[in-house]
Amino acid sequence: LVAGSVVMAFEEVCPDRIDLIHKNYRKLCNLLVDVEEWGQVVIINMLTRYARTQFTSPWKEDGIFDENNEKAFYDSDSEEKQGQKEAKPYIMDPDHRLLLRNTKPLLQSRNTAVVMAVAQLYWHLAPKHEVSIVTKSLVRLLRSHREVQYIVLQNIATMSIQRKGMFEPYMKSFYVRSTDATHIKTLKLEILTNLANEANISTILREFQTYVKSQDKAFAAATIQAIGRCATNISEVTDTCLNGLVLLLSNRDETVVAESVVVIKKLLQTQPTQHSDIIKHMAKLFDNITVPMARASILWLMGEYCERVPKIAPDVLRKMAKTFTSEEDIVKLQTVNLAAKLYLTNSKQSYLPVHSQTKLLTQYILNLGKYDQNYDIRDRTRFVRQLIVPNEKSGALNKYARRILLAPKPAPVLESAFKGTSSVYFNL
Repeated sequence: LVAGSVVMAFEEVCPDRIDLIHKNYRKLCNLLVDVEEWGQVVIINMLTRYARTQFTSPWKEDGIFDENNEKAFYDSDSEEKQGQKEAKPYIMDPDHRLLLRNTKPLLQSRNTAVVMAVAQLYWHLAPKHEVSIVTKSLVRLLRSHREVQYIVLQNIATMSIQRKGMFEPYMKSFYVRSTDATHIKTLKLEILTNLANEANISTILREFQTYVKSQDKAFAAATIQAIGRCATNISEVTDTCLNGLVLLLSNRDETVVAESVVVIKKLLQTQPTQHSDIIKHMAKLFDNITVPMARASILWLMGEYCERVPKIAPDVLRKMAKTFTSEEDIVKLQTVNLAAKLYLTNSKQSYLPVHSQTKLLTQYILNLGKYDQNYDIRDRTRFVRQLIVPNEKSGALNKYARRILLAPKPAPVLESAFKGTSSVYFNL
């Protein structure tokens, strides 16, 4: 009854005095099963921290535990110094194994915090082939309250990035239910995307098709982003996903259309030469799209690949010249960029009527931008004018206009928001 309180006091008063734990380590490991639940949480967290500083990490190579090796961690002395020079395969220390063996039964605990603490311990301290022991217990916790589900799913999302194999057999447990809250749905979507591979992608995409039709607009938008991530990660389904997203452009819901445009833009950057037809299709739908980010994305695509759609891009610019003053700032900035890029790409074809039209349109848009209320737009307009329109002052800079505005750009990387997390944080 006292052990949990003692360890809690130790953690508060002198958590860095690791030397005080050495003599009591085995006793604490053997006491774990009998300690009350919240005491177990404190002791497991303390022992996890202790073991990570005192034992060799089994993550470096597959942990092999030699049952015949009776030499314990605390008996190391001169014999170890003699063998240091010899390269030996990793053998798990018996005291390390003792901790793993004594915490394993606690995965059946009815207390969620205890199960999470053991999962944390196994994640950091168990050999790779043994970590999957915790999977079933974590999935079991998903039947609990919404708050518990959220914490468990966050940790599973982080774990599934590094070790997909752990959760693939339980993929159906992460299917979204209509009763789930939006933040739960989004996390399940994240996990399904992380688990996607060549074998199960068709099943996952079928599931995503249902999610896109959801009345929850934030969730539908997140699903479209997930489809984009699947398309970049699994090359076999890139074209299928892209065609599916193009079909969504005809959707009645503005949020779905806007998100589809943004994701298509990112996907087209990875292979622009193959998809001029999609850019043309997006240009046709441009008038019906009202969400600023979507309009800006289409204008960016038009400008970036204007040489692939030489007849359509000037026409889009003409339409934008009419509505420039009523557009949102982000759309105005992309309109100025589109005008500048068209001005440069048609410069060698001065005999074509479209050039003269583009030249006049560009000057008109730059004049409108010069007097805009937003100082970002005024600055961009001033910069673009000096860059593309040759005059005495900008002669030196004008030579590099094409290299500056039409420089090849690296394709964006669509990846999980949990990818930057270096370790798992199990907190309740």
